[in-house]
Amino acid sequence: MDWVSFASVFWKISLAILLLALCALLGYVCATLGSIRNSLESIRNTLKTSAGVIDRELTTLLGDVDQTVREVNTEMPQILRNISRITASVDEISRTEIQPTIHNVRQMTETVDRNLAKLDRIVNTAADFSQETVRHARYYRDQLSMPITDTISAWEGFKRGFEAFNQSRKSGKSAHQSDV
Repeated sequence: MDWVSFASVFWKISLAILLLALCALLGYVCATLGSIRNSLESIRNTLKTSAGVIDRELTTLLGDVDQTVREVNTEMPQILRNISRITASVDEISRTEIQPTIHNVRQMTETVDRNLAKLDRIVNTAADFSQETVRHARYYRDQLSMPITDTISAWEGFKRGFEAFNQSRKSGKSAHQSDV
């Protein structure tokens, strides 16, 4: 065998292996593309189904919203009239009852403040008077207690002296009568 025929066989075998690898690669790419196509088809079907569900739900929801808006629009003038009446009533109540009450509370607060100031002065005067009275009472007590104490002591002394005198006189009479 010569080298040319050997190279020709080697080249043909290499080309065959290369073609087989290329066919395997092409088969793999086709299988992958088929799998991707199936996945895309599945995603497309899911999106179609989701779009249908969303479309149905959204249509229902929009119908409900439209119905609610129509009901609100028909009732809105009545609601606005009610709100206007309530606002007018609150304003009237504020003007006729709350504001006079607040005015009365302010006047009462001012009167109470003035009276508290007067009461504070009266309490201070009474406290001063009480302290002054206690001070004078102590003074007169101290002034009266000395003469009374002195008078009581003098009386006690006089009484004891008188009793001693009577005692000695009785003892003197009984001693005198025993001598006789």
